[in-house]
Amino acid sequence: VSTQSTGRRESLGVALRDKGDKGEKNSERTNLLDIENGNSDQDLYLYQNEAKTAPKMSTFLSSIGSYNTTLQMKKNKEGADLSTLMGVYLPCLQNIFGVILFIRMPWVVGQAGVLQGCLIIGTCCLTTFLTSVSMSAIATNGVVPAGGSYFMISRSLGPQFGGAVGIIFFLGVSFAASMYIVGAIEILLNYLVPQMAIFADKWHNMRLYGEIMLVILSATVAVGVKLVNKLATLFLACVILSILAIWVGILGSLGSIDVCAMSGVNDEGLGYSYLVKVPNCTEFGGTEMEGLTNLLDLENFKANIGPYYQESGTVAPGVPVGDKTTDVYSDLTTSFTIILAIFFPSVTGIMAGSNRSGDLKNAQESIPKGTIAAQVTTTIVYLVTAILCGAAATREVLCDKYGESINGGLIMSLIAFPHPYVVVFGCLLSTVGAALQCLIGAPRLLYAIACDDVIPALKFFSVTLGNGEPFRALLATFAIATIGCIIGNVDLVAPIITMFFLVCYSCVNLACTLQSLLKAPNWRPRFTLYHWCTSLLGLVMCLTLMFISNWYYAIVALAIATGIYKYIDFKGAEKEWGDGIRGLQLQAARYSLLAADHQSTHIKNWRPQLLALLSHKETLTPDNQGLLSFSRSLKHGNGLVIVGSVVPYDLIKLLENEDVLEKQRQLLTDALKEHKLEGFVQVTCEESIPKGTTTLLQTAGLGGLKPNSILMGWPENWKSKNSYENFSRVVRCATVLKQSVMVARGTFPQRKQKLSGGTIDLWWVVHDGGMMLLIAHLIKQHKTWRKCRLRIFTVAQLEDDSVKMRNDLKKILYELRIEATVQVIEMSNKDISAYTYERTVNMAERNKMMEYMGLTKREKKRTLSFVVESAHTPGTSAVDTTLQEVDQVLAETEVTVRRSQLKTDQLLAMDTSVKLNGLVREHSSEAALVMMNMPPPITPYIDSITDQNYVEYLDVLTEGLNRVLLVRGSGTEVVTVYS
Repeated sequence: VSTQSTGRRESLGVALRDKGDKGEKNSERTNLLDIENGNSDQDLYLYQNEAKTAPKMSTFLSSIGSYNTTLQMKKNKEGADLSTLMGVYLPCLQNIFGVILFIRMPWVVGQAGVLQGCLIIGTCCLTTFLTSVSMSAIATNGVVPAGGSYFMISRSLGPQFGGAVGIIFFLGVSFAASMYIVGAIEILLNYLVPQMAIFADKWHNMRLYGEIMLVILSATVAVGVKLVNKLATLFLACVILSILAIWVGILGSLGSIDVCAMSGVNDEGLGYSYLVKVPNCTEFGGTEMEGLTNLLDLENFKANIGPYYQESGTVAPGVPVGDKTTDVYSDLTTSFTIILAIFFPSVTGIMAGSNRSGDLKNAQESIPKGTIAAQVTTTIVYLVTAILCGAAATREVLCDKYGESINGGLIMSLIAFPHPYVVVFGCLLSTVGAALQCLIGAPRLLYAIACDDVIPALKFFSVTLGNGEPFRALLATFAIATIGCIIGNVDLVAPIITMFFLVCYSCVNLACTLQSLLKAPNWRPRFTLYHWCTSLLGLVMCLTLMFISNWYYAIVALAIATGIYKYIDFKGAEKEWGDGIRGLQLQAARYSLLAADHQSTHIKNWRPQLLALLSHKETLTPDNQGLLSFSRSLKHGNGLVIVGSVVPYDLIKLLENEDVLEKQRQLLTDALKEHKLEGFVQVTCEESIPKGTTTLLQTAGLGGLKPNSILMGWPENWKSKNSYENFSRVVRCATVLKQSVMVARGTFPQRKQKLSGGTIDLWWVVHDGGMMLLIAHLIKQHKTWRKCRLRIFTVAQLEDDSVKMRNDLKKILYELRIEATVQVIEMSNKDISAYTYERTVNMAERNKMMEYMGLTKREKKRTLSFVVESAHTPGTSAVDTTLQEVDQVLAETEVTVRRSQLKTDQLLAMDTSVKLNGLVREHSSEAALVMMNMPPPITPYIDSITDQNYVEYLDVLTEGLNRVLLVRGSGTEVVTVYS
């Protein structure tokens, strides 16, 4: 050591020894002679205050070196005047009754039999009945404007669910339009004007004329919506008249059908019969028979009770077709689930009334009554019609889907009274009317979704023409319906519609179930004849029907809905509609918080739950956003992130015309989004930033989700009083709260930046519960740091066995499954350097002179210059003189003694900082990141000078390093060798 520093050190030693004859107080001091005699504890004196809770690495590694890791065996619209009848009941009837009733009901009964046919009808109708009840409850819990089902679901389940189900419902309605059009073309070509066929393949004819009709109907909707609405009543009247004609014909046994049948015996010795389409039955070798029977013919009804499912290409169960030109055979493999999927679209349409809620005189009363009445009416009609079909015709006639054995006639029309064309034209008009209703409703649904702006990609469709018609949405509907027309087969389009509608109905039942169970304060529907059990049963039935009818269609439908849901969640506009999913999340969070609050966090479940402290400019723009990038690097820990900021009262007064706290929250939220960091924002208001920061540390989080780690940036202007006081206060407060602390110094990589190499160097000086090791492991999982190598340095003193320390550290790393290279650095026990003395004097003695002698600013400046100039003068320096003056001014009290003691501690702490900084700069100057144990705050705390000294130690410790992360554990173990 140089002569100057030796002289200063001897003077300090004499001054301290002279004050050492104070009895018991002498034991509180550290003798500098011991330091000079080689006491090795001086090298890490900065960490001495927590030697028991954070032992030196040599002590820690020695304790775990022989540890056995084997687990032990112990442990209104004004003027709206539509009534229930005109506004809900009749529109629902028109939408529910459709093409399936007229062209597929006999075939459904023929294939499934009367018993299973009624079971199919009952299952479908029960599903829609339960959905009607749920929908009635939702619809009467407030006003339902344009958008109908979409509005109800989105406001009940949130924008993600609402948008996803809205699009699914839009697709379902668009495909329904194509199904009605294809059904109308089937009636037209098969039963009215078969001469219109152009191609030999009937499916090509269906596709061609289907597209032509789609164009005509779309053009009609584009220019004449009012006319379509006026014709709706006429179309419905045709449907009702057709049904009555069929019932009268069956009940009066007024119809007659002559068919030609062939018979035989199958391989099992059972007889069978089938129909043929020949001009002369006798010459062909068949038997002429009456296809219709009297209602009193119980034998025929009994024969039609059971199922008669066929494989594709068979004339009877298990009997393959012989001659396709003459034999009537099945073109589709049938089963209970397939018939159910084909029939289900005929029970949809229950939401037609709720879609018109804004036009109703009393929507709260009309929607439940009209919807449920229409649903019950159609259920009775379907069941009665199915039973009458089973009693009125033979099995062979019922299974003839296209009426080929009766010269292409429609079976339901031949049964009807007074003439077949009553049903044929009625059916044609009803299907055209239903198609028009779909082409009107689907664009408006898409338009409502686009106007809500929950799906940015659909903004294009939020534009209407001058007459208010959503023409762009109509074009989208036309495109979707074109796909259905190209398919060209009602039996193939119907299952697609079934899936889309079942997804929608599932969400209606889910919404009612959630709202009922969560008992949200706003859940007060006027319709009270519901229960969460019925809604849940409806939900289960919808999902069950989806998978038993066609499981791969169900998966596709759910995949589409899930994809839209995730898209809205990722990219959609923010909407808060007080939905049930939000309520469910809050209830689940409440339950989880209460459960987590009563349980201590196990070491295997510990993860960094960060409170990132961000400062801000006067404009409230957040500073040091590199902390957010670093927080994102820890995302593999799946922990909580709270970004906190303090707004002082003075700034609120300065910006009195603005909502300062809300603006700060929004700026922080935007910063989180910019860095793609999921977390929360918490802003507090206090008279000063230090007080606000302390408040933030104590109040952030809730229950088991309170932060366990504090992340903050290095105070670059740390020499200002507010800065170092605030910094030190955070560390002290975190220590009391048993929270870990991380301090980032330097510029950290931005979100998209990737380091191509380098090292992450851990300087593991004291055992911190494994906190620093865990943080290093987590950030190395992130793409930014993934290519960096991990190196661990630990410090050995003279009495330590460096080789054993290295082996022990390798062992613990192996058991922790962490790959890293290990180096043990020996810290020499050399004397305190002149630089250390100089920094200590400049830091401590000058401050105390100015603090306790109450010098003026000019005197402080003069004293400061005098001390600096005298720092290199040998012998009794100005420093010694000043110390003597301080001793003369201050009373000989206990406080004075502790301050004298503090001067020694300052020297030892500064020596540790200087030595460690030298070692780190020697071995890690090129590291991509240096991580070091952060020393504990200075104790005992006396005044703000204590804070300033502490921050200066840290400044010296990290001086000259490019990028540093100081880590201070909470004393809790955070890593374990167990699985």
